Amino acid sequence: MSSQTNPDGAPEGNAPRSFGLSQSQRWGAASGLLFFLLVVGTDYASGVAAREWSELALDAGIVGGLVLVVFNAVRKSVLVGENEIRKVQPLWNDQSLQTSEIRRVHVPTIESGLWLYTDPDGNPALTIGGGLEAPVGLEERVTESVPPAAKITGLGQEEEN
Repeated sequence: MSSQTNPDGAPEGNAPRSFGLSQSQRWGAASGLLFFLLVVGTDYASGVAAREWSELALDAGIVGGLVLVVFNAVRKSVLVGENEIRKVQPLWNDQSLQTSEIRRVHVPTIESGLWLYTDPDGNPALTIGGGLEAPVGLEERVTESVPPAAKITGLGQEEEN
């Protein structure tokens, strides 16, 4: 059974919606990795880099780690469903939060993203960082999903939802 989508590709109604990394963030991560690989490759091609096995292994480990971090960043997403908000990261455990447990949503004024609280005065139970596609749509989708008694804070005001 296929889900219904509107012309812009977003699911209609209460169908889960996925928010991935924005195109500019993907290009930035890929460009940074490419630049680093070019610098390391140029050092090896010109003979500047040391040729001892221990130093080669260290360089290979750094490059491999950087590739994994960029892969994880490019593939991360946030899935907002009717009953659950899930932060998916391929190389780490997924983090999820039942929407019925959310007591406060904070929209930071200086940076983009959302902080979701199960205890209004405690630490965030789930943080959604910036750089995701359609940040306004993500914010609207999350604030529409929370219980009516949950507070929405940030943006220079506090309001009851």
